[in-house]
Amino acid sequence: MPLESPTVRDGDAGFIGFASRLNPVALPSGVLQLSENMRLDRGTAKTRKGARRLADEILPSSYPMTLPFNFEVTLPVDLDFTLALNPDGLVLLNQYPGGIFASYSYRSPGWNNQESIVLAGASAAHVYVDNFYAPIVDDQGNPITDQDGNEIYSQSYTDSIPYPSGETIDPSDTVSMVQAFDRLYLLREASPSQQGFEEKPAGPITVSGTTATVTCPQHGLSAGMRVRLEGGTVAAFEGQEFEVAAAPNVNSFTVTVPSGTASDATIIGRKVRRTKAPLYWDGNPQGAFVKATAGIPAEGPTYRTMRSVGWATYANGRLVLPDGRDSVMLSDVMNPDLYDPFFQSFRANQGSNDYIVAVHPWVEGSFLVFMRNSIWLATVNQFASTDGGSFAVDSPVSKLELLTDEIGCSARQSIATAGQFVYFLSDAGVYRLDARLDLKLRGDTKPLSDPITDQIGRIVKDGAADAVGIWHDNRYWLAAPVDGADINNALFIYSALNDQWETVDYYGFGLDNLLVSGQSTDRRLYAASRAGKLFLMEDLERGDDPPDSTLREEFFTAVTGRIRTRRYGFGSMHTKRFVRSMADVVLPDTGSITVKAYMVNPDAEITLVPGQTNTSGLAEDYTLKQPIRQKAHYAELEFLTTANRPEIRNVSIEATAEGSPQTETRNVA
Repeated sequence: MPLESPTVRDGDAGFIGFASRLNPVALPSGVLQLSENMRLDRGTAKTRKGARRLADEILPSSYPMTLPFNFEVTLPVDLDFTLALNPDGLVLLNQYPGGIFASYSYRSPGWNNQESIVLAGASAAHVYVDNFYAPIVDDQGNPITDQDGNEIYSQSYTDSIPYPSGETIDPSDTVSMVQAFDRLYLLREASPSQQGFEEKPAGPITVSGTTATVTCPQHGLSAGMRVRLEGGTVAAFEGQEFEVAAAPNVNSFTVTVPSGTASDATIIGRKVRRTKAPLYWDGNPQGAFVKATAGIPAEGPTYRTMRSVGWATYANGRLVLPDGRDSVMLSDVMNPDLYDPFFQSFRANQGSNDYIVAVHPWVEGSFLVFMRNSIWLATVNQFASTDGGSFAVDSPVSKLELLTDEIGCSARQSIATAGQFVYFLSDAGVYRLDARLDLKLRGDTKPLSDPITDQIGRIVKDGAADAVGIWHDNRYWLAAPVDGADINNALFIYSALNDQWETVDYYGFGLDNLLVSGQSTDRRLYAASRAGKLFLMEDLERGDDPPDSTLREEFFTAVTGRIRTRRYGFGSMHTKRFVRSMADVVLPDTGSITVKAYMVNPDAEITLVPGQTNTSGLAEDYTLKQPIRQKAHYAELEFLTTANRPEIRNVSIEATAEGSPQTETRNVA
């Protein structure tokens, strides 16, 4: 008789990451096929915490309607449906004009050395300070007390910091913030196609005393606006930015220049473009943003003041600004308002069809120059080489070294440094630059995201430039738009402790920026949404707060976690009879979990019963033993956490293998 078919068991004693691209049969123990909205800490898989909405009192606008949506209206058959005939009716806008356009975690002595989160709105910036214990007062300034007579303190503080008159942010602007010289700079670059900011041809410039009159037909400018002049033969009017002093007629305007400035008779090639001045705030709660200096510096017409740009980098007492497609300018040391475009600038990958995406500080005064299709290392001199006068004459760049021309950076805000590594998003996925033993950076031909290439491939190519990356809690967090979304709706997380991709999170609000700031005694992760919302990540047990502040907390979104195991085959391609699955789980009160089994060859999907919901009122440990009773070559298990935050410690699956062949028991002579 054949021996009784033995029972074999396979499973995972814990979980360290997921690799969705690889063959699930070949995955090692502890590696999942898929992980969504989960955290893999100490080998267990637990549903992530929800995001808490903060600072509703400073939100600048209502929550925008998102697509797709159904819009129905009943009208008389003889009504000509036009906005002109329906001025008080509903209006659909092409762009959402409100919200938050940039955000930054800012620390300044001007705010009692408090770390604050600054959110740049359309016409003012909003400041949120957590752990700011101040007494709550009434309209007369008297402290409010509780029933025992104790003063009630607020744990957060909010305020609005206005912009200068006439200075705003439009939806099409490129906007960012950077802290430099104890100031918070708000940088804005208007789109060339935006009405009123188009490039216009200009004619001769005549100078009388300290007034220069610029000929520019139909300029549309008024006093106080900032303009950039380019294409002249006089240095004072080549690349400089000025405040418009007056606009006496529609065909000319005036700017102020130093006495002795020469006129410029250039007719062909001169261009005028209105720009948006860089703004900065010194951290004074009673202060306001002010414009950066414009005009010709006192050092001479060959120098420039801070120009209007969409981003900048601060390192080693210098601001680094983009200056065209492939050039950057460096400010004078400890002087953000002085730039030498001839000696204190450099170009990268000159002559190629490439452009600079970001400049990122690195070690020993060097910069990583991330271009769209290549990456360079610029070594910057930190000493002054002079011609006997008071100004440096040598280029600040002593060496420009190509690191790789196989990949470039597709998202400026995706760059994050962690120790010896630099993470960033490219067209081929997430890469990591590695400083080897000789302290030189090296690129890698294989992306860090190779195990989840199929997931990274869901990132919308047109929206990849808006992806945001940050390093926090030994993890690289990358927010990006997936599956056709026009906002960053997914969060890819790489765990440095496990050297594995941990999960992909999904949110019902835009993760337009990620910030790390102080909260009580901890460093916490925040997300700022373009829709005008600020969220504290990883905070709520119940789920995500609703993004619309007009909704009550009861309308929270429960976080649904999901993991899918590797494909269990017991080292054999033959048919087995899968008997049951077992899982060690912890369910909080009202927590619920369901399990599915996916059979391969023949293919089948089975929802295993019973599932489990904890109604005891306390957190409980469970060992789920669920029958399968199906024949197949392979099996996979999928766990869905459908309420609260269940924890999955380990899983296993049992099957009966093939019986042993018949054997003869007698001796043959």
